[in-house]
Amino acid sequence: MAVQLSKGQTARWNKRLAETTTNKARATALWDLCRLLAGADDAAWADLVVLLQRWTKERQGQRSSP
Repeated sequence: MAVQLSKGQTARWNKRLAETTTNKARATALWDLCRLLAGADDAAWADLVVLLQRWTKERQGQRSSP
């Protein structure tokens, strides 16, 4: 990944994710976190987008294609 989180940032993100109560809220938080982690690394961002799209589809009850 292009960015590494400090202990304080990790704690903040863990708290934010733990406080999500719906898949929609969790997805929003995960997209935000991934954008932060990817930084300016377009390849990392592309990989994370694919990962999150699969996660989102699975949460919506759809199967992702291999």
